[in-house]
Amino acid sequence: MSLEKEKIVSNTKKYFETLTKIGVDTEKLTTFLGIELATAPAFATNNMPNVFEGGLIDFTLNVTKHLIELNTLLPEIKRINKDSLIKVGLLHSIGKAKLYTTNVPEWKAKKGVLYEYNNALASMRIGQRSLYYSMSNGIVLTEEEAQAIVFS
Repeated sequence: MSLEKEKIVSNTKKYFETLTKIGVDTEKLTTFLGIELATAPAFATNNMPNVFEGGLIDFTLNVTKHLIELNTLLPEIKRINKDSLIKVGLLHSIGKAKLYTTNVPEWKAKKGVLYEYNNALASMRIGQRSLYYSMSNGIVLTEEEAQAIVFS
């Protein structure tokens, strides 16, 4: 599967508009991640979902939608603040935005590895990198939101 360019653009617009709607200042994040976030795959190997250009935001929007749906199934007293849930859902995987490269040897591509890890980056788990990208670009998080991002 792949996404049409128009869908990548509309998903990216929806992603940043949703964050802005819940009060997250996305200006620095947009500048920092920009096209890399818009075009990143969600995973590196074809045995996972959304392994294509634009897959990360597509996947993240779906995860966030499902988080909201699951939250509504909980008893009122156990529900998480919707804006907080959306913020965590949309930010939990942004650490993947600069993580993958398309420089894959042919033999790996034949085995389903469509992206390689960017070895120029410091070694961090996705949640840690997502938290780092969020906070270093001015996004204010509660302790619970930061924890949820790190452990997602």
